[in-house]
Amino acid sequence: MRLLQTLTVACFALAPSALGRSEAFLNDFDEAAALAREENKDLFVDFTGSDWCGWCIKLDEEVFSHEAFLVEARKDFVLVALDFPRGDEAKAAVPNPERNDELREKYGIRGYPSCLLMTADGDVYAQTGYQKGGPEKYIEHLRELRKTGRKALEDVLALVKRFEATEGDARLAVWEEIITLLESLDAGSAIARRLAGPVKTALEQDPDNAAGRKLRAIKALLAAGLADDAVLAGARELDPKNEAGLLELVVAAQMEAVDSEEAVRAVCVAIAELDALGPIQDQELAFRFYLNAAAWNDRFLEDSEAAKKFAAKAKAIGTENERILEMLDGILDS
Repeated sequence: MRLLQTLTVACFALAPSALGRSEAFLNDFDEAAALAREENKDLFVDFTGSDWCGWCIKLDEEVFSHEAFLVEARKDFVLVALDFPRGDEAKAAVPNPERNDELREKYGIRGYPSCLLMTADGDVYAQTGYQKGGPEKYIEHLRELRKTGRKALEDVLALVKRFEATEGDARLAVWEEIITLLESLDAGSAIARRLAGPVKTALEQDPDNAAGRKLRAIKALLAAGLADDAVLAGARELDPKNEAGLLELVVAAQMEAVDSEEAVRAVCVAIAELDALGPIQDQELAFRFYLNAAAWNDRFLEDSEAAKKFAAKAKAIGTENERILEMLDGILDS
């Protein structure tokens, strides 16, 4: 149930032990951000599917519903739960689904549970999800993420600020620092998003890739999962035949963003077109393409011929996962 501002203040004045999971987690992001600024805290934002996501339910039961978590977590964070349920009753309990959808898109949420640690201004510095070990272990995990993540975010923001304050050769030198940092980060790094803007300037500053910066920027952004329409279009333009492996990264980004049957159909077409160009360079990625194309064609698009074709290709690459092998065999034998 949505808490009014006056009730929110009253609830947070209570002793932490008096609060349960539902009262301790706000469901209004903007209200929580305002409270975090007032109390000089960070935000812990749980993107969840409360009535269908098994790992979300497990995380709630093992960690978020426990006083040991709520008491300690609220020392540093204002807790937020943004729910994306499927049942009508649970949907009716979400007070602001449109705003939740905006935030899911803004922060690139593709799976649940996704738990973001961020400043009151919405700058993400760490991301996590389900962790084994119970509430005490989870608190240790959050404290370590906050310690290292906040410092990394501060360094990144300072670097971006320096980029914005320079011009000419000095600006190019800072751009080199920024893209080198982006290239060094693990895929899905929480702080990578803040580097995307400066890196993307290469698409305009080096439109023909004469200096090689446009290609380098596109590769880095695709690898970091930060591709927008301009990046995807640039990748297709620079590597239409996948000779540099860019096109398969484009299809991977498209696959990760699937959220409808129409998107599934488009990705299956893109995988087929990519496959027709020749061998996919990244075999791990090729397996994911073929596996998803086989499953989607079989279950949603009802194209048994395409499903069998991709199932055979996935099986040829191979996997040690017996359940996946059984699924592929089931498609091939159907």
